[in-house]
Amino acid sequence: MNCQFCQSELPDAAQVCAACGERIAGKQCEDCKSLCPEDAKKCRWCGFRFGDSARRIGIEEFEISARLLPTFLMRFRLLPERIRFNEEKLVVSTPGLFHLWVNEAEVPWNKVAGFDYRSGIFWDAVEIETRGQKPTIIRCLAKADGEKFRATLRRLEE
Repeated sequence: MNCQFCQSELPDAAQVCAACGERIAGKQCEDCKSLCPEDAKKCRWCGFRFGDSARRIGIEEFEISARLLPTFLMRFRLLPERIRFNEEKLVVSTPGLFHLWVNEAEVPWNKVAGFDYRSGIFWDAVEIETRGQKPTIIRCLAKADGEKFRATLRRLEE
């Protein structure tokens, strides 16, 4: 058998190429397509968690909305954002002018790289860092909704 990267000759039972150090056998990461050991729980390159990460952290389906007053004062909009959480992802719905259209940003749980939670005097904001996408920012959240959002994202870090 030959290494697919450097073409050096390898024994049939080899897992890693002795010449170039690349993994030649194992399970493939769904996110970055690199090979990982069969017993890996997380990809060493991109951090993708193998298995059903949503079930492991126990996310129940719920929805929160930004508050109308801060949305109007800070963003000059009368239609606040809505955030829906489910077992696979969170969906941020931003309505357009007079609700003629709705922009939806989907963030799968396995793409979340981290988050920044900002607590204001009256309202909170959350910025979600993702792998391969631009950050998602949710502003104008009530204190209780912001804390619930933060607790859900903290479970991802465990």
